[in-house]
This record gives sequence, structure tokens and C-alpha cells, in this order.
Amino acid sequence: MKSKNAIKTLSILLFSLVFAGQLKAQDSTHVEQQTEVKSLNKIRLTLLGISYEREQKIDRLATLYFAGGIGASFAIQTEDYGLIAKTNTYFNISPNINAGFRRYYNFDKRNKKGRKTANNAANYYGLDVSAYFKPLLNNDYFGNGEIGITPQWGYQRSIGKKINFELMLGPTVRLSAFDPYFGVDGRIGFSFLL
Repeated sequence: MKSKNAIKTLSILLFSLVFAGQLKAQDSTHVEQQTEVKSLNKIRLTLLGISYEREQKIDRLATLYFAGGIGASFAIQTEDYGLIAKTNTYFNISPNINAGFRRYYNFDKRNKKGRKTANNAANYYGLDVSAYFKPLLNNDYFGNGEIGITPQWGYQRSIGKKINFELMLGPTVRLSAFDPYFGVDGRIGFSFLL
């Protein structure tokens, strides 16, 4: 299967699972309510990787997290030569670690509306700092690793007692041996709570 078709297939499957999970996620006669966030250990399975994450409570509505795993990177680069433009795509797999801060800003609002807040099921904003090590595949585009700094917005939703759905998006700056570059960073997937 070509990588383009594999990404489309995985995307459709992931969105289908999320939609099916969301249909039941808020429909509950017994809603678990937390009054503050809690510390969690997770195995995170995203569209492009797998990692272990520790989310540590530092305040009633704030956490620090630390994670490590293997992730894939996908990049599209267009070079303009006047009348001719050339577009290249790149794919690679590399080990990575990241740490960050999350502040859950609608936790109390979800509680007041009677929605689930179990397992930190709320919207958040924060900052993510990631280190991407030397790629496992031979590819000149990704160099020997880089550091990413991303102000982020995201949310977690509890699907059952031991599974969370997560989405995170934000602008990013990547620092490497080459010039820094700006882009969009994102993560979508499921966390399995330990």
C-alpha cells in the first residue's frame, strides 16, 4: 500500500472510531465528576506514533507532562523555479521525547453542565517542547534531529473508564542544524490509561 493511501485509510478509520466513541461518550445516566484534574499514566497511540506519557497534576486545573516514544514525520516541500514548481514529499520515523504544560480552562464549566470530567476530559491550552532525534530512515530532509516549540490548544474526552480521545493543534517553530522553520504541529489519537 502506498504511503498516501495508507494515511488516507488510517485517517478515515481514526475519524470513524472517534465519531462512534463520541456518540456514547456524553450519553450516560451516571456521570463521573471530578472537581480537579488528576495525575495520569498513559500509553498514547496517535495517527503517526506511539508513546508513554506521565501527566502530573501541579495545581487544581494544571498539569505538567513528560513523554517518550517513536513518531513519524510527514513533510511537503514546494520549490518554485519561476515557471516550474517542484513538490517533494518526505516521510520518516524517529524517537522523540517531549514535555509540556497544560491548563484546563473549561473544567468547571463541564462540571456545571453535568458533562464527564473523568480522566481530565476538558479543553486546555499550554506549551509543548519536543526533541526529535536522528531519524531511523535515511532521508536528507529531516537531518539529524530537531527541537520543536509549540504553543498548543487541545482537548481530551473520556471514552469509557480507561480510554481518552485526544486532539492537539498549534503553531510550531522547529530548531535544527539548518535554519529554523515555522509550521503547524498536531496530534490526534487515543490514550490508554494505566
